Amino acid sequence: MRIPLKASSLIIGLGILISLAAAVSGLADAQAHTSPFEKVDDPDQSDGFDPMIVPAAGLAEPQGAPTLPPPTSGLREAAQNTSPTGVIRASPPITSPDPAAGEGPRPTATPSTIWTPDRIVIPAIQLDAPVVPATLKEVESGGKLYQQWAAPDVKASGWHTTSAPLGVAGNTVLNGHHNIHGEVFGHLVDLEKGDLIWVYSGARSYVYRIILITILPERWQPVAVRLANAQWIQPSQDKRLTLVTCWPYASNTHRLVIVATPVNLGVNEDFEMIPRLTPHPPVN
Repeated sequence: MRIPLKASSLIIGLGILISLAAAVSGLADAQAHTSPFEKVDDPDQSDGFDPMIVPAAGLAEPQGAPTLPPPTSGLREAAQNTSPTGVIRASPPITSPDPAAGEGPRPTATPSTIWTPDRIVIPAIQLDAPVVPATLKEVESGGKLYQQWAAPDVKASGWHTTSAPLGVAGNTVLNGHHNIHGEVFGHLVDLEKGDLIWVYSGARSYVYRIILITILPERWQPVAVRLANAQWIQPSQDKRLTLVTCWPYASNTHRLVIVATPVNLGVNEDFEMIPRLTPHPPVN
């Protein structure tokens, strides 16, 4: 039996409407199950760095940062190509004796200087950027309070001000956007184990060697998973530097965490290498 043209058009149109209704219903259902931590105040924020969540101060005992793998022997050899094209030279570290490592009793009645980070240099990705205090805010979900560290909305890395300052035992944590606001950590994913990082406090510098790089599922994950990811920004007993951003470049579904430990290059030793910068894919 032949269906009249008008009737067939009506059936096709009805099918399209049903498909659209199903798509809208699915989207609404997905949004209903979205973690409340995805709903940030700044609409641009969801396109850059999704803040990590940690229990609000005083409401939960911090579990501490995960234990690091044992160190490997030796540093990666620096590139020997001295062509000025694409070569960045980091300022040599300015070192001074560490009272904790010296012999004999410590001096008393002398307040120790707090070295807060204000600049980060990573030759492997041609990064030389300021470090500023990150913003901490509280959010509520399911009747529980959590804290989030937001990245700066300028081309700068954000220092978690409750994390360790430089030169002391503890976890020094820096965050940053990877695809907006200057993309300060846009090429963090190009780093490799053994790469060196300089962090400055004024004229004083501290050098770290990357020993761990991990990418963790984050967006749309249960709160328990996100809290487990956030253990990387918790306090530690050892000296370490932790860099955190989102991944991949076209979205922020995962967390990129890089951990580095201190290394002494010597007062007069310099370091140079050919940077590795992977082109960014287009953002849809």
